[in-house]
Amino acid sequence: MALRLNGQTTGYTELNAPDNGDSVVLTMPGTDGNAGEYLQTNGSGGLSWAGAGKILQVVQGTTSTQVVVNTTTYTDSGLSASITPTSNTSKILVLINQEIFLGRSSSATYAGIRVYRDSTLIHDSVTDSSGPYDYAISAAGATSVALYTRAAFSILDSPGSTSSLTYKTQGRPYESSSSANITFNGSASAVNATSYIILLEVAA
Repeated sequence: MALRLNGQTTGYTELNAPDNGDSVVLTMPGTDGNAGEYLQTNGSGGLSWAGAGKILQVVQGTTSTQVVVNTTTYTDSGLSASITPTSNTSKILVLINQEIFLGRSSSATYAGIRVYRDSTLIHDSVTDSSGPYDYAISAAGATSVALYTRAAFSILDSPGSTSSLTYKTQGRPYESSSSANITFNGSASAVNATSYIILLEVAA
C-alpha cells in the first residue's frame, strides 16, 4: 500500500508501507522543526525534531576554595556544576580539570577521584580491596613525599532526564596514616589554584 501526495503543479511524493505486515502508527510533531533538524522516534511511534550532534548548552563551575581530605572516606571536593537538559535523549559531556595535591610523611601515597551525577556514581577511581590508585607518588627511603598536579579527564553521561542535574567530584587518599591527604584547589601561595568542571549538553 502506498500513499501518494501530488505536487501543486507536477510530480508527487510517495510513501510505501513495508511488506512484512507489521502495523506502524507514526505521530508527527505539532510544529515545524528548526533548520538542520531531523525527525526522531521515541520508540513508540512518537516523532519529534532533534538536532544532529549539536552542542545545545554549556555550563561551567569553578572553585578555588581549598578542601583537605585526610580520611579514607570519599569527601566532596567543592567542585560542582548543575545543568538542566532540554531533552531526555541528550548526552552530557563532563570535562574535569581539578588541581590536586598529594602529601604524606612517608615514602609513598595514593589517592582517587570519583564523579557523581546527583547521588549516582558515574566515574569511579581505579580500586582494589585497599583503595584508590588514580594518582600516586612513591620514593623509596623518603620520609616525606608531595605531588602537585591536575586531574584532567572526561566522561560522556546519558542521564535520560530533563530535570536539573548536579555533577560533582569527590576524593580520598589510599590511607590516612603518616598524615596522608589529598588536597583540592590548594590555596597555598605556591599553588593558588582554581579547578573547573564544564558540562556540555550534546544532542543525541
